[in-house]
Amino acid sequence: MAAVRKYPMENVVRYPGGSYKESAILHKICQVTLHSLPAYLMDTMAYMMGKKPVMIRVVEKMHKAQKAIEYFATNEWKWSNDNVEKLNKELTEVDRRTFNFDLSDLNWPDFIAVYVKGTRQFVFKEDLSTLDEARKHTDKMFWVEKCLQIVLFIVFGKLFAWLFC
Repeated sequence: MAAVRKYPMENVVRYPGGSYKESAILHKICQVTLHSLPAYLMDTMAYMMGKKPVMIRVVEKMHKAQKAIEYFATNEWKWSNDNVEKLNKELTEVDRRTFNFDLSDLNWPDFIAVYVKGTRQFVFKEDLSTLDEARKHTDKMFWVEKCLQIVLFIVFGKLFAWLFC
């Protein structure tokens, strides 16, 4: 998350984040309430303002991508790197410097930061000069999300009290 805060994307519609759910039912509830309903609401508002609705299509693509990686993300995998370790031991010192593939030396936070920066710059084609503006927008989305969470907590609390008390 530190890298995403350091190199935020422009014009995000929500504060970046997320979590994995072990329950398929809870996952589906979160998809509907946190993705689909807001997308339909935003597209309805866009349509009423004479703009092209796009969020439903974006959410459908996101859900399709989630479904594609679900099997790999929800199963436990065991990998063997015996051959890599054996090869590393057989390398000469010159070869070890030339073909460095020892990931124990990799600084993962720096690697992720460069990865996020590159994604922002080369995949999304966003100029680095807009970072300050993107950070301000992301901070604003953080507070919008927190305020919405408080409002929803109050609404559901009152609904719960009305139904069960």
